[in-house]
Amino acid sequence: MVHIIYTGGTLGMVRRPDGALEPAGLAGLIKQIPELGRVAKTDHFTLAPPRDSVDLGPNDWLALARHIGQRYAEYDGFVILHGTDTMTYTAAALSFLLEGLHKPVILTGAQLPIGEVRNDARNNVITAVELAANAHPQTRETAIFFGDRLLRGNRAAKVSASAFIAFDSPNFPPLARVGLSIEYPQISGTPPQPRHLTVHNRLDTGVALLKLFPGLTADLLRALIDAPICGLVLETFGSGNVPDTPGLVEALAEAVAERGLLVVAISQQLQGGVDLSAYAAGRRLLDAGVVSGRDMTPHTALVKLMFLLGQDLTDAERRRLLAANLRGELTEISA
Repeated sequence: MVHIIYTGGTLGMVRRPDGALEPAGLAGLIKQIPELGRVAKTDHFTLAPPRDSVDLGPNDWLALARHIGQRYAEYDGFVILHGTDTMTYTAAALSFLLEGLHKPVILTGAQLPIGEVRNDARNNVITAVELAANAHPQTRETAIFFGDRLLRGNRAAKVSASAFIAFDSPNFPPLARVGLSIEYPQISGTPPQPRHLTVHNRLDTGVALLKLFPGLTADLLRALIDAPICGLVLETFGSGNVPDTPGLVEALAEAVAERGLLVVAISQQLQGGVDLSAYAAGRRLLDAGVVSGRDMTPHTALVKLMFLLGQDLTDAERRRLLAANLRGELTEISA
């Protein structure tokens, strides 16, 4: 039995007689896929009101996590129908909020509405439900299915606004590839999880994300970090490089030392990650108290900050867990 949760987005649009697109609602959407019953037994829920994914945020992530937790024992898997723009944020959030997850929670959406004659919505929904129902060991986590691949949710990135293969996972292989058959390539699993599900219920949204750019001044950086934030994702150049602009690293060091600002460095590049020990510029960040986020995506790093800042932890514990691989979100350093 698979539980389908509808949040809105492009997938659930149908064309009216006058040619305009409008939300079909979950019942209307399911009517467009009568063959779904041949794939698995399903039931449905709407996260009201259905809306564009840009309007889904931390409170909705918490609501989705609670909803899944309350029904966890009743289903083999869960499929969340979601708009594409913020799907990676929701997937990352659920990966942290659902600790001890041992069932598939698969997000999917579409680039074209299901009401269009030619669309990707039908395939994405049918295959996501099939993957959730099969519950292969490699799908028992939070994931995104789109096009022809199942991706670890906290590793995925939206790479196209127009292609049917809209998501990729630059630093981690797909959990599954879907063609004439479903193939599960050998991958490393998530770190060991508790046997029983724990649904976390707090996120701290006092975080920000900053992409370094040529010309960034220390004054501008100070203006951002003097705001009431507790955490900062710093998108650095290359593998952790930061320009030698006077006062720039010093501003970070002061905020870390005096205010306990939690700062994590990631790379602006899609592939590869941060190694703050590789270059002198990166070592300056280490000395300033910045944590290496290795190859985390920007949205996962941001959500992980929200998650850790929302837990009852010491500053030292937060720093340790920020650098640790909790749900398969980063590549650990080989011993």
